[in-house]
Amino acid sequence: MKTKRQVTYMLMALAMALMLVLSGCGSLGSSQDFSGTWGYIETPTMKDVNYEYSSDKIILVTFEKKTDHTYTGNFRQYRYAPKKMNFLNMDEYERGDRWMVFGIPNGPNRQGLLPKMELEYTFKEIGHDFEPFNLTERDGVLYIDESGTEYTYDSQKDALVSGKFVMQRIKDGDMTNLKNEAQQHIRDYFQKKYVDTKKWDLVDIKFTDETSGQ
Repeated sequence: MKTKRQVTYMLMALAMALMLVLSGCGSLGSSQDFSGTWGYIETPTMKDVNYEYSSDKIILVTFEKKTDHTYTGNFRQYRYAPKKMNFLNMDEYERGDRWMVFGIPNGPNRQGLLPKMELEYTFKEIGHDFEPFNLTERDGVLYIDESGTEYTYDSQKDALVSGKFVMQRIKDGDMTNLKNEAQQHIRDYFQKKYVDTKKWDLVDIKFTDETSGQ
């Protein structure tokens, strides 16, 4: 009788264990691969953004898979840095205005001639103080261990999403989409501040690249 009771208890314990496994309790669930590099743009948060001295940051986050459900994350940062302002018609401008203020003028001379400007920006990697961090994937959701922030994969956009925050996948180091967006922000700034207000004749904004293999 005692042996039969022990067998019954063992069968009940096995049944309960099987139910826990089938329900996923105590496990990390299915595994989804989040490894790779993801990128986003961080725009200046100052009230009066000045792209003459600052610009957007392009931040890349690389997730390296350690186990089926754990990752480490690392950062790299880039930005377009102001390189040069070329005052193309300075001689002509000065001939029409002997009282020209030193530096780049913000308006026409006395004869109504606008300063003709060409700007140069260069793309470069910049330092940061971000520390590597750990993440855990659980049932297709990726969590930052320290903060609990969660990311899900959007297959239509090929991006990681956390609320309104979106990181797009970076394939083979190609940041073209992010770089184009950063360039457009710079163009929009000078268009609004100097072209629309008729302070400059903005001929061109040139963008070069100091990074290798990007």
